[in-house]
Amino acid sequence: MKLAVKILGMAASIVAGLLGAKLVGSIWKGATGENPPTLANPDVQQRATIGKVLAFAAVSGASASIIQAVTKRWAGKLADKG
Repeated sequence: MKLAVKILGMAASIVAGLLGAKLVGSIWKGATGENPPTLANPDVQQRATIGKVLAFAAVSGASASIIQAVTKRWAGKLADKG
């Protein structure tokens, strides 16, 4: 049972991370009118100022940390119940 909870927790973390990245990218585009400066957008990343790259990295890193903490807590609560 604990293995199933760990697998479910990992899957939830991956899905939440992907959704979080999409959300942060959408918010960035809405706020700046530009695609986010990520590896998925190498041309944008090369043209962006270092300030924009650092700002996006800080926002996306913070959101990733929050998502990871929330999903780990959720998985831990599931493990305690099971």
